[in-house]
Order: sequence, then C-alpha cells, then structure tokens
Amino acid sequence: MTITYTEAYRTAFVEYLRRGTPIRLSLKQAGITDQYVWRTRRDERVRRSHRMNDGRVFSWSDPPATGHPSDDYNCRCEAVPFVAGETEFGFHEFTTSLASSNHRWTDRDFLRHYYDGGGRAVTLLEIGHLREIAEQYAYGDGTEGAFRRLADQIADAARASGVGALSYDFGAPYDFGDVAYSHGDGVVRGIFVGRVDDRGAMLRITGETTFEFSDIFEDPLDVGIEAGGTPYPITGNWTARFSAEVTKDAGRSEYGVVGGR
Repeated sequence: MTITYTEAYRTAFVEYLRRGTPIRLSLKQAGITDQYVWRTRRDERVRRSHRMNDGRVFSWSDPPATGHPSDDYNCRCEAVPFVAGETEFGFHEFTTSLASSNHRWTDRDFLRHYYDGGGRAVTLLEIGHLREIAEQYAYGDGTEGAFRRLADQIADAARASGVGALSYDFGAPYDFGDVAYSHGDGVVRGIFVGRVDDRGAMLRITGETTFEFSDIFEDPLDVGIEAGGTPYPITGNWTARFSAEVTKDAGRSEYGVVGGR
C-alpha cells in the first residue's frame, strides 16, 4: 500500500498534537492513498456522468472530467481508498467506436422508411442512434444502468466457475423510448468471454463483452398506423472491455447478486 501525506494532513496533525484539535479532512485532503475507486449510491439520483465513473480506479493527481467524488454540487458518490489486491473494482469500457456521421433519424424518418423502405433492415449506426442506444443501455437503464448490473452478474459467474476461462450469456428487453419514441422496447443480448485468475482473497476478471441490439419497427405509437407500410428490423452491435477484482466471499463483496449486494 502506498501511503502519502499532504500538507493539509501534516498541518492538521500538528494542530492535533499541539492543541488536541480533531483531524477533519476529506480523503482528498488527507491523501491516504494515491488512488481511489469511484463508487456511486446506485440509485436514480446519480448523475449519468458519475455512473460512467462507477467502479473505476482514479488518481488524486489526475481527476476524471467530472472532478473527484463530492466535487460536483450535491454529489453523494464515494472515493474508496484503493489498495492493490484488497480494494474491489469493476467496470466496462467501450471498445467499439460509437460515432456516426450519418443523419440522425427522427420519428418522422422511422415512419417514412416504414412506408417507403420496403422492409429493408437498418442498423443503429446507419440511423445515427448507436451511441445513444449503447449509452442508454449502459448507464441510463433503471436505477443504475445495465453495465453495473452486468458487473454483478459476471462476478457471481466468476465465483461459480472458479479460475480459468469464463463465458457468460445474457439478454433482456429494455426501454429505449428516451432515445427516440419510435424505438420503444428493444432487446439487448450478449456474451462475456474472458478469464478468471486467483489473487489470494480476490478474483481477477478480464475479458470482452459483445452486445447485440434488435428491434422491429411496427407500430411505435400503439394507435394502429395506416396500412400499406412494411415492418422492418433495426439491429446494432458494440463491444466493451471488462476488468474487475472482486472478493471470493460474495457476502463481503460490493459486486454480486447472489449473497452480496
């Protein structure tokens, strides 16, 4: 463990020795460790930009674009001092470019293709929605985002499988109406492929997850759009790298849906 002491801590410690003044410093001021793990409250009040930081390891000397936990107004996130081999972390990081130079479809474009497209399938990249769909799934779904829930599921799968190769399949429908009303529900399926290594009381998990989106444009308004159009598939795919270290004991872990949180 790397211990550092900031000038603020030294000053406060001298005052404690001289006058008995209690030391009341933030982790950043005290400089207990060089790095920390960003941990959110995992509820609907967490900013999306802070959900994107959840589970990642940051340095006090190199803050993320959001600033450190508690820097933002009313931020309730926590900076957990990072000790290699002891502190849990886990996060997905997109490895597919989500950028698109194509025109972003509006609801009118969805309808136009329904009547004039002859049922031709379209992709999220083609209609300019890949980034929004992937990030809505990852960080906007439910109270915490699918990436955080998936980290729990992969951690449990790793504990069950033990050291060695690991694969984990998943899939469910999600509401993407916030991206465009015409999307409504869509299905995201995928598979994590990686390995699990022993780290004493911890398990090290690394690998890549592949995601596939699928939907059928039929009647987005549920009002029975006029006859004459042809339903068409909407598909998309992206990948993300997963990295984590979790305790073998699920009951002591921040990661897991079986026995843990």
